[in-house]
Amino acid sequence: MSDTGLTDAEKLSALDAYLKVLKPAAEALRAQVTDDMGKRRVEKVGAYLPDGTKLASVTRSEGRISAHVTDEAAALKWCTERYPDEVETVRIIRPAFLKMLLDTAKDGDVGVDPRTGEVLPFIEVTQGSPFVTVLSTALGKERMAALANGFAAMIEGGE
Repeated sequence: MSDTGLTDAEKLSALDAYLKVLKPAAEALRAQVTDDMGKRRVEKVGAYLPDGTKLASVTRSEGRISAHVTDEAAALKWCTERYPDEVETVRIIRPAFLKMLLDTAKDGDVGVDPRTGEVLPFIEVTQGSPFVTVLSTALGKERMAALANGFAAMIEGGE
């Protein structure tokens, strides 16, 4: 036990509860900042403490565009009929060929055969959700670590 009379399990529980309270607050703020920056068409902002100390840079991204096969059997059937040389003997589409089809699909709204323009109903193109990235400064990390260490010291029996 420490000066606070808490066991390590109790201190861990306190820290765990603290983090569980902070996580939803951080997630809500992240969503709010992502939405706000999107509405204002802002890609990057600086985050500062009232005394001018730069905490971080916050960057908004639109979300990754990805394509994936929604029906493996349909994809295999299509490829077997049109590109039998791209089907391996284990009856799968060659990964490099499938990657090329998926990469091509990311350039449009649907999967298409780049050679013929045929729409490939077994490929779906999706847009990921916008998100922000926070890149903390060394001084910002130091200041926030001091706050977090203050809480940790409190449960350890410090001041």
